[in-house]
Amino acid sequence: MRSLGDRRVLGVNAYSAAAAGALIVALYAVPPLYGQFLPQRISNYLIFGLPALAVGLIAGHARLLNVGIGATFGASAYTVAMLTQHDVLQPVLLMLAAMAVGVAVSLLFAVYAVVASGLQYLLLTLLTTAAFAGLPLLLSNQTGGENGLPVKGAVEVSFGLDPLQGNGFYWLLCTVTVGWLLLSWYLLASRAGRITTAIGRNPIRAAAMGYSVHGYRVAVTIYSGAMAASAGWLYALNSTFVFPDLLGLGNSVNFVLYSLVGGVDTVLGPLLGTAGLRYLGEYLGQQTTQSQLYVGIALLIVVYLMPAGVVGAVRQLWKLRQRLRRGPEAKEEVGDERTAVPL
Repeated sequence: MRSLGDRRVLGVNAYSAAAAGALIVALYAVPPLYGQFLPQRISNYLIFGLPALAVGLIAGHARLLNVGIGATFGASAYTVAMLTQHDVLQPVLLMLAAMAVGVAVSLLFAVYAVVASGLQYLLLTLLTTAAFAGLPLLLSNQTGGENGLPVKGAVEVSFGLDPLQGNGFYWLLCTVTVGWLLLSWYLLASRAGRITTAIGRNPIRAAAMGYSVHGYRVAVTIYSGAMAASAGWLYALNSTFVFPDLLGLGNSVNFVLYSLVGGVDTVLGPLLGTAGLRYLGEYLGQQTTQSQLYVGIALLIVVYLMPAGVVGAVRQLWKLRQRLRRGPEAKEEVGDERTAVPL
């Protein structure tokens, strides 16, 4: 007879599901109750955490290292700012336009997923992102060039919710983030998610079994792009200003680092990695002028000691503890662990 910890909800054991539920409740309740600048800080972490999760889905499950998520994120943010400059202030229209542009950029990366893999795919996404980074300067009349571009009608374009006053915008952002998390969790636990993971691990064997390797790679690329596009839309609403660095390689590399530190093959890991690294950078930036050096050392330590990321390391320790407690009975659970969705 199985204990409560052995029961699974969408591929996740009951304890992990309960912990995730408690974390979601805390996300909605604690920052507004604490007040001060905490909701704005958490909002920033959530916005940058979504593209990190997109990287995790592509790299951790489909095994495609896409460093072009920053291009999708930045293009969506610029779309909002440019449309508001032409007095397009209808929030739903802006959201749909930002998502459409993000998906269009993702289609380009989806083509790369069909025609290339491995190092060739990495280089294609890298060079494409570098090209996107030059667009604001090339189209300076529309994008504001190096000076960036403000978003007009900050409250009106945010469904009447002020990012700086009240908690309405924060709760909107939490709802979007939690929605993507739950949808990703559900999809990874589904048959399509398990096939995508299997393709990432051994595409030749998956193709021999009759699965469409290219089709699943295209699907996960577009899905991840839509997630990053929604983050770009939220960034424009929250910051009311966009600038060329949003499309730069630095932004894209940061998303990859956030995902790697948190746990590239987990759902919550990329968001926790984003919060941890950004908080560390903010704290050290207030204490010393060498903050980047210390952040780099922290990254080296985490990557070397915890190659599966912080969440991945915690999960491995938990599994080891469970096996030691069960002894010989642990072998019976191996099949369940292989089909479980990393939280």
